[in-house]
Amino acid sequence: MRVFVGPLEVAGIAAGWVAGLRNSGVEADLVCAQAHPFAYTEAAWVGWTAAIWTRLGAWRASVPQTRPLAKAVAALLHGFVSWLVLARAVRRYDAFIFLFCRTITNTRLELRILRLLGKRIVFVFSGSDARPAYIDGHLFPANCAFDPGAATAAAARQRLQVQRLERYASAVVSTRTTAQFLTRPFVNWFAIGIPRQVQDSPPPPENGLLRVLHSPSHPVLKGTSEVRATIERLRARGVALELRTIEGRPNAEVLQALRECHIVIDQLYSDTPMAAFATEAASLGRPVIVCGCAAECATAQVEPFSMPPTLYVRPENFETSLEALVADAAWRGRLGRAGAKFVETEWSTAAVGARLLRVLRDDIPAHWWCKPTELNHVVGCGLPESVSRERVAALIRHGGLAALQVSDKPALEQAFAKFARGSVP
Repeated sequence: MRVFVGPLEVAGIAAGWVAGLRNSGVEADLVCAQAHPFAYTEAAWVGWTAAIWTRLGAWRASVPQTRPLAKAVAALLHGFVSWLVLARAVRRYDAFIFLFCRTITNTRLELRILRLLGKRIVFVFSGSDARPAYIDGHLFPANCAFDPGAATAAAARQRLQVQRLERYASAVVSTRTTAQFLTRPFVNWFAIGIPRQVQDSPPPPENGLLRVLHSPSHPVLKGTSEVRATIERLRARGVALELRTIEGRPNAEVLQALRECHIVIDQLYSDTPMAAFATEAASLGRPVIVCGCAAECATAQVEPFSMPPTLYVRPENFETSLEALVADAAWRGRLGRAGAKFVETEWSTAAVGARLLRVLRDDIPAHWWCKPTELNHVVGCGLPESVSRERVAALIRHGGLAALQVSDKPALEQAFAKFARGSVP
């Protein structure tokens, strides 16, 4: 089997899948429409066509909107070469793993060609590509005015796109917290995992100030301002710690910062107990705090798989949890070792690659599957719970329950309605 992975890299996950598949003896390649700005992996072009495509993608991304003609030319050239990449890919690969709702040409014709040729197609949804727009702090940030009409339209587009891709997929991988628009059973994200290799990294010395690291890819989404305010409140009370934030830097610099810190703060409003940055920290034996509005329900979202060992708490418990972790060196050590052990045994590139291969071979155990009709996550990601609640209520006032785009799942629709009225999700 030869496997195409792409056309986007998401936090180094795609490169990890390729490494894992290769570890299982499968020929796999990561082919990206453009290089990732954080340089998670070195470019590994598969032929001159892919090299040109990647470089044109970088040019297209770099052209500002203030130069519409140049932007249009770049898009035209990049789109033309994408068909050349597809022509080569259908000859070279037997299976395709697509990330973030993207394919090589982003057309229905491409998917029809792949299905006609008997290719196996796996779509992996990883967050804002599938999460309903009205509860997504990336698409509609918490610090911006909320337009219910625009959010309704965005959610409708999402639903149509997700269901179109689902229709052509051999299998879909998603978390239970981002699958609200799916209609077919999907593979639980935690059945596969985020691939990382444990790296030897002795903890920094405990004498002096404890260094806390926060590396937000999107500060508003990750709650960075509240993280800073919390650290300042603790420092004002005499807690000996310092905060380092690192933003928009290559992944190699982030890894070095992880080696130099004692505690890692991932984000304040996550819908998963261990996303990519938290997994990187765990692979280096660093204890991680993750906050989420549905942290108390995390086990139900992950089961029947092992809960990743982060300190996953509700946002209002962040300050007390951080203070307790700072005060307890033994707890930090246990949490860091547990994270490294989890990555080594459950989410190593080899283990993840072997499980992904089972999806590609249609050898999927029954307990890996989730049913969309059983979903109940309504609080979203990247937003305080109160903001999510207000937005869901505004959406219902604007367009009724139908505006939620989940009328095919009556239980989920009613869960949103109760949430909007103030019930605890």
